[in-house]
Amino acid sequence: MKISRIIGVVFALAAGTTQAQQLPVRSGDHTSFSRLTLPIAASQSWEAKFIDDGIVITLADFSKGFDLEGVFLRMQRNRITSIDTKKNSLTLSLGCTCIATAFRSGPLLVIDVADAGTQLAAPALEAFKTRKKLPKTAGNNVTASTTIALPWIGRNSPFGAVTSPNSLRSSPRTEMRESNALKDRVRLLSETQKTLTENVANAANTGLLEPNPRMPLTPRSQLESGDEKTPPTNPKNLPEIITTASQNMRVTSSMDLRTQPASTQFPEAIAGLSCPQKDILAVDTWGEGSAFSAQVGPARSALVNARDQLDKDAAKRLAQLYIYFGFGAEAKNALRLAPELAVDQAHILAVATILEEGAIIGQNTLGKFANCPSDIALWASLSFVQVPSDTSIDTNATLRALNKLPRHLRRILAPALSDRLLQYGDAPAATAAMRSIERLPEPLSNDAIMAQAELALDAGKPAEAFLEEVIKANAAQSPEALAKLVESKLARDEPLSLETANLVEAYVQELRGTAIGGRLLKTQIIALSQSLQFTKAFDALEALAPTLSPQAHARLRTTVLEQLYKTAEDVGFLEHVFAQNREHVSELTSKTKLLLASRMMDLGFGAQVQMLLDSVPDRPRTPERQLLAARAALALQQPFQAQAALIGIIDPQADLLLAKAKEMSGLFREASEIYANNKAPEQAAQAAWLSEDWRDLISPESPQFGPALALDQNHKSSDDQALGPLGRADQAIEESRAARDTLEQLLNDPEIQVTPKS
Repeated sequence: MKISRIIGVVFALAAGTTQAQQLPVRSGDHTSFSRLTLPIAASQSWEAKFIDDGIVITLADFSKGFDLEGVFLRMQRNRITSIDTKKNSLTLSLGCTCIATAFRSGPLLVIDVADAGTQLAAPALEAFKTRKKLPKTAGNNVTASTTIALPWIGRNSPFGAVTSPNSLRSSPRTEMRESNALKDRVRLLSETQKTLTENVANAANTGLLEPNPRMPLTPRSQLESGDEKTPPTNPKNLPEIITTASQNMRVTSSMDLRTQPASTQFPEAIAGLSCPQKDILAVDTWGEGSAFSAQVGPARSALVNARDQLDKDAAKRLAQLYIYFGFGAEAKNALRLAPELAVDQAHILAVATILEEGAIIGQNTLGKFANCPSDIALWASLSFVQVPSDTSIDTNATLRALNKLPRHLRRILAPALSDRLLQYGDAPAATAAMRSIERLPEPLSNDAIMAQAELALDAGKPAEAFLEEVIKANAAQSPEALAKLVESKLARDEPLSLETANLVEAYVQELRGTAIGGRLLKTQIIALSQSLQFTKAFDALEALAPTLSPQAHARLRTTVLEQLYKTAEDVGFLEHVFAQNREHVSELTSKTKLLLASRMMDLGFGAQVQMLLDSVPDRPRTPERQLLAARAALALQQPFQAQAALIGIIDPQADLLLAKAKEMSGLFREASEIYANNKAPEQAAQAAWLSEDWRDLISPESPQFGPALALDQNHKSSDDQALGPLGRADQAIEESRAARDTLEQLLNDPEIQVTPKS
């Protein structure tokens, strides 16, 4: 009870209550500047600028407001006189002609307001030179030369901030109010002194505090005689902002800094990062080979001494022991037995969090040590949910640390480490992590089998055996395994069985409203399309659409439509494609649009192909798009549009389409020549037959049109002057018979396509 009273007094004087969801504003005073800090996200944009009588700090897209509780307990009002808040901005009213700067320091936005001539930690805000010089009035606070008669009490005191009685002259009413305020402050200080004296005496009686005989006591008479002047109690200088590349330390406010230098905890930097001591996370030494109960019992008994006082070292050892056996939640509870223990042993708390939650969500200072050549690299790698692309991992150190762990911890951590190393792009190291438990006599857990499946998929090998084993186990990992099974089959264009699709649908109903349930909804749509149930797939997609982002919805629709293009029958394909909303079609990728257009063109829907191609950019001109455009134009009897679509396209198919366009527009000679140059003799002969110059273009060896050419040449070469009337009549009959036979042969030749429009 007496201890709690002391703690209550200290906390009542040193801390305030922060408001929920508001950004806490912290402050600190320096001899030459005042500092405010705001914890903001890395993605949060901000702006700081001068106005006529102050500074405005604005956070874009922020609306939760600010918590100013305790700001003026740590900072006087001689520079910043007041702070006004809005939902997304702070307005600092200045009581001096000061300079200012604002800058980021890790997760903090720092605002310094300094006296003129002070060296700032960052470039000064622009336009401070043009500000109006404030007159020295009673509204301004005391200057540096003013002597403070009593210790300063901030705004949260019920008496507010008042000036010294000898600062500046004011009205009689103001002087009376200040005199009353000073009396109240004297009374408050006397009461506080009395309370502290009583509690310190009680603490000394119970053994909580012990006197220090080496510190000499100064006689009160000596203090009152004035022989030795008491040095002024100036506030300590604020430490410089940490600007090293590693940013291993996060400072919440100037009150949270440690007094000991960081170099006592971290040795020489490696690759720009300060690595802790090599054995700081030697988890393999935190326990022994004996039974759990034989170790935890004595460790718990050592927590409290004979005076019911908590032994912090014992609490730390208990937390380490829980971690050794894989109990993260219990280790966190052990560290919370003392408020400062979790702060002092932040690295142990981080390991406990990894064991309990699988990773560190949010602020992750442990991840900076992934490239350290010690055991901490293992835990730093495991701290990531997704390994950042710019992270460097010492994979050899992680594997060494993993292999040193006891068997039960390896079985827990090896699959997770394999996943992180696979994300990092080191598949051999990920495989080595799994080998550390594959050789153990115990059967692999479902997490380990899932890790084996991931390794197989990454190597391009079949993983169905692993995934189906987890699915049949009906374990917590089964939905994840089912989703990966469907995705792997989709990647290889393998059809799904109806049984698999129904299993996905059952899991969707069971896990609706959960994260994995939402993922399985998407998997269900893919599974339905894989099993050729396109009507159900599109119905499920429409039901899921309101919960998806436009990008996710477009990707999912693209997947289903590409499956429709590959596997659906012609009638079903046309039915579902024509049922698509034009807005949804416009969101598809150009690749998907061209796939759909090619199959629609094969089925003869030129007008619909043209409508679809209108939403595909024609710059740059790709052969795939332009050939489809030409085919659609020819199908719609638009030869000149087809020729325009083929300009600049170098492709054998483009030449044949161009020849057809020429033929359709009546340029049969040009069409025949293009056909002949592209090894299409039949089409060349047919185009030549329709040309006015057919006699010059058709070869006598042509099986279709050679006889007609020979008939014409025989007719021109025959000399009927020597024949009499009967001879000429017989010759005419013979030529008529030959012409009739030749034309009949042409009309009956299946390779000659003679149409009414030809």
